[in-house]
Amino acid sequence: MMERFIKLKALFCQDITISCKGGNLQGRLTYRDDTTGRPGVILCPPHPLLAGNMDNNIITAIAETLADTFTVLSFNYRAVGKSFREETELPLFEYWSRLDSRNDFSDIIEDTRQLFDWSTHLFTHFHLIGYSFGSFIGLQALPGSALSFTAVTPPLAEHDFRRLLELSCKSLLIFAEQDNLLNQQKTRLPATAVIHEIAGTDHFFLQREQEIADRVATFLLSM
Repeated sequence: MMERFIKLKALFCQDITISCKGGNLQGRLTYRDDTTGRPGVILCPPHPLLAGNMDNNIITAIAETLADTFTVLSFNYRAVGKSFREETELPLFEYWSRLDSRNDFSDIIEDTRQLFDWSTHLFTHFHLIGYSFGSFIGLQALPGSALSFTAVTPPLAEHDFRRLLELSCKSLLIFAEQDNLLNQQKTRLPATAVIHEIAGTDHFFLQREQEIADRVATFLLSM
């Protein structure tokens, strides 16, 4: 108990502003003193209409766990939290519902690419982790220099995940046994990926957050 208490006291969370061409994104660094200067981790959150922000339970659990070893960058998509929005009068729900109806997330993907470029201020190489919708966005923006790619409940039937088969970096795919929200069976999975299923839980992993975070940490530390 004492060891865990000491680690928690040494954890730092710093809200930052990430400059992109379209506008600024709200970001957060999670780290400890002895993790600065090492390779980083970037977390892409779920869809904003499904609790998708940098305060999401899975995003937070992964960030705080990986901060034992890495500097972790999480962020909010445009129109979420303090991130910019082009139409200031348009509510979050309407903005993202319109993107959904068009099935056009090219601006979100471009924001994420620019965030990756900006992150070179923090670290030269990084591991990328996306949760649900965030795994799709992250995969489309993923640079060839990424150290690894982790997808937590990737929505394989909802979006194009064919790029999984082209990845040269190591990858981890985590699924929920009782995920009734998404049909996971419409995309061929790469033979080289590490695939793990969490039994007895659904897409949101309530009360299983630390298990997800520990699984990701084990994967990253094995490289």
